[in-house]
Order: sequence, then structure tokens, then C-alpha cells
Amino acid sequence: MLRSMVTASNTMYELQKQIDNISHNLANVDTTGYKSKHSSFSELVRQEMKQVDEKNNEVAQSRKTPPGLRLGVGAALTERLTHAQGNLKETKRDLDFALTSPYQYFQVDVGGEVQYTRDGSFYLTPGQGNQVQLVTQDGHAVLDQNGNAIRFDQRFSSFKVDAGGNITVASSNQGEAPLKFTLGIVKAVKPQALKATGNNLFTVQDELRPTALINLVGANRQDISMKQGFLEGSNVDVTKEMTDLIATQRSYQMNSRAITMGDQMMGLINSVR
Repeated sequence: MLRSMVTASNTMYELQKQIDNISHNLANVDTTGYKSKHSSFSELVRQEMKQVDEKNNEVAQSRKTPPGLRLGVGAALTERLTHAQGNLKETKRDLDFALTSPYQYFQVDVGGEVQYTRDGSFYLTPGQGNQVQLVTQDGHAVLDQNGNAIRFDQRFSSFKVDAGGNITVASSNQGEAPLKFTLGIVKAVKPQALKATGNNLFTVQDELRPTALINLVGANRQDISMKQGFLEGSNVDVTKEMTDLIATQRSYQMNSRAITMGDQMMGLINSVR
């Protein structure tokens, strides 16, 4: 009974984490560029209770199962980011960019640290002098391929981005050459190395960065694909999340019931005089 209660309590702890993941996914169903988390379960280490040896050697030799009673100790949860492409939403806004290839991320400066996002909803904020700076909706600087902030004169006439992430800013002064910038884009070749830091941002440990990410510069920029005037929606499948939520709640109830029944049986044993 104690073993059954321990198994059930361990599993309930992991099921609660799955419910939290589902709730987080559903809460971000309308978050731009959000990548959902997928949960899967695996069995924890089993313990084998030795039984009395078979007295009949012929029966013992013909046995196809282990001679012990194998008892599990619950389930373990594994979380993985789902990097599937989200649906595109047309906004017709010049500062909205949607990456149309999976595993690619914009580079932004968050307190001096380079982090990554799929959210291409950008804005202009006043910079030094008469300049403006390209930032995220939280005010983090959007970086170019060299890791520098993108700044230009506030008296510009147009702002264009091509499919390869090349920005062209036309000046309002006739005869002045347009400014050109190149958005900093990376590709995650080991996407599970990305760790969510909140606010739709991801980071990678410094020791994993060289092998987990490829900075798309030079010839690699041919792999970039984006659209101006669009935003990528969340890749959350509401139908699947609701189905998983119902199944998880039923599993939680079953394990909770197992603990209750074990407690009742122990109470009966303790009451025997």
C-alpha cells in the first residue's frame, strides 16, 4: 500500500506539471511567434521484489518472465519545444516581420545579453540625436548581423524589408542615398538547447551557443525567409491541448483515488485489534 501511494504521488507531481504546460500553451494561443511545449511521459526505474524460487526445476526453466515481482515508482515528464511554423496574419504594417521558416530567430539585446525571439512586431523609439532605433515591443534593441543596434535618421520616407532580411531605409532628402541594414537572424540546429526566459524570448548557454546556433551571414542568408507586413501566430493547437487536458485530469483523478484507497486500507489495518 505504501508503494502504491508513493507511485501515485510521484505520478501526480508530474501530471501537475503537464497541466501547467497545457495551461501556459492555452494562455498564449494569441501570442505572436509563441512556440508550444509538448509533454511526454516515461516510466521511472522499477524495483524487483524477489519471490520464492520455483520448487519444480522444469517449471522454473520454462518460465518466460522474471522470477520477481516488478514494481514501478511512477512516471517522469519530459518537456520539448514544438518548433512548427505558426499561421501568418497579415497586418500591412511596415514594422511587422514574420519569419516563414522554422528554427530561425531574430537577435535582440536584453540587458547586454543576446537573446532570440520569433516575435517580429517591432517599433521605433527615439535614439541619439535625431535618430530612431528599431526595438521590440518591450523596448529591447533589434540587432543586425554584426550584433549592432539598428539606428537611422528619424526623417525617413519609407522602410522596406526583403525576404532575405535586408532593410532599406529611404531618406526624405531627395538625392540622398538610402541606408541599408541586415537583420541579425540565427538558425537553431539544436533547438532543444533553447531555454525560455519569459516574454517570448529564448537564450542559450554560452558553452552550447557555437554548436546550437548558426548565425545566418554571407551565403547562409539564402536560407532566410520572411514577409513584411505579416506576423507569425502561435503554433498552439487548441483542440489537441483541450484533449490532453481532459486526459491528464482523468489520470490525476485516478492517481488521487489510488492514494485515497491506500489510506483507507491502512486505516482498516490499524483498526484491527
